[in-house]
Amino acid sequence: MRPKHIKGQKEKEVRRLLKRQSEIWKLQRDLGYIKLKEPIRHGWYKEIVITEKVERYKNKAAILELYNKIERYYWGRTKEEAENKWLNQTSKHLIYKGFPTISKKQFNKIRYKAQCMCTSFQFRNENKKLRIRFYIRIPKGAYKIKYSRAYITHRKRIDPNLISEDEFIDSQLLRKGYYNIKEAFYPWKDDWNLTNYKQEKLKTKRHLNELKKYALNDVINETISWENH
Repeated sequence: MRPKHIKGQKEKEVRRLLKRQSEIWKLQRDLGYIKLKEPIRHGWYKEIVITEKVERYKNKAAILELYNKIERYYWGRTKEEAENKWLNQTSKHLIYKGFPTISKKQFNKIRYKAQCMCTSFQFRNENKKLRIRFYIRIPKGAYKIKYSRAYITHRKRIDPNLISEDEFIDSQLLRKGYYNIKEAFYPWKDDWNLTNYKQEKLKTKRHLNELKKYALNDVINETISWENH
């Protein structure tokens, strides 16, 4: 009788391991959380909150509808970290004129009165592609931006047996012949080192721009001093 193909057996085993690992992750999620007796301080929020003055406005319903669409807070271990996350979103135009923006998809899902409080603007994203977002014209008195303490109120339930089995499966999938099969099942591009690549590319571009300041002969003969660069 002809023996089974070894690669086929390994592929079958990898599928079984991945299926079991997926089941373990689901079981871990379904364990839920335990409420702590006392909350534990855990960083800061820079957040947007609606004030009592919102009651004065006739378009209160539209204001609250927009408020429920935006990213209302950013968390950080310190106030400075929360502020940096806020500024990072501002640089990406996700916060515009001091208030979070919404996408075209979100804009299309809100009612007409809420849409009338939005103004479109164009910007270029990290890939230099032109994009459209909408900044929100909520009255200044209807909201305020503040820092507030963040607390941990619940702790995730843990099953040591599930964690142990998950780690064992990880070790099995790293075995010779198994790892390559697993990677073939997920053929997406690995961009983990993309940030380092961009930094090196930027550094190279900066040096090339510096070379434009010097005569061609100095560049060819390598007589340039880089001590001040």
